Amino acid sequence: MKKIVILGLGARSTLFYQEALHQLYFETKGKYATFPFIVKQLDFNLINPYLPDNAAVISPILKRELEEFDAPEVHLLVPNITIHQIIDTLDFQLQIVHPYKLLISELANKKGKKVVFFGTKYTINSSYLGSFITENLIEKINIEDVLFLDEMRKKIYIYAETSQDIILYNKLLENYSRNAIVVIACTELSIINKSCNTNIIDLVKLQCHECLQILLD
Repeated sequence: MKKIVILGLGARSTLFYQEALHQLYFETKGKYATFPFIVKQLDFNLINPYLPDNAAVISPILKRELEEFDAPEVHLLVPNITIHQIIDTLDFQLQIVHPYKLLISELANKKGKKVVFFGTKYTINSSYLGSFITENLIEKINIEDVLFLDEMRKKIYIYAETSQDIILYNKLLENYSRNAIVVIACTELSIINKSCNTNIIDLVKLQCHECLQILLD
């Protein structure tokens, strides 16, 4: 039997994924339906100081904590986009609901279009993205906007964003999406995404819809 396991990390991002899954499942099943996932909660403070790329510390923790779920029928949903670069290096039997692999499929009908990423400063400047995006030109956003997004996601993590922050962020989304595909590659930035623009791809939404499909198949 297929199982969806959420690796619980930051409190707000983990809860955001849970609520999104419940909403999708309710919209599909109706009545009192709730998504039957399992949460494996970690103390995020064991990992967060070593993100984004200290695999020597993070990898053994992930291997140890996920050992009980390491089976082919398990589909792991990780509510942190950045950490997938380390997860890719680990040897698991379980299957990863991988945001960037889902993005490849999503971009299949948008070949040749420019793509910009909204994420952490590390993600936006990482060569890791190029290993997935081969049919589209990745365009860097302005340095001022990189810094704005990096500060914004930190504020969201601690519930410190204001209504004005949300307005400014969504205006920035709309501005960039006029001439490019915008990929939201940070869970905190997905939390305040209010857009339904088809030029905006939210990786959290891709992951959650994939989990629903896995369960329904």
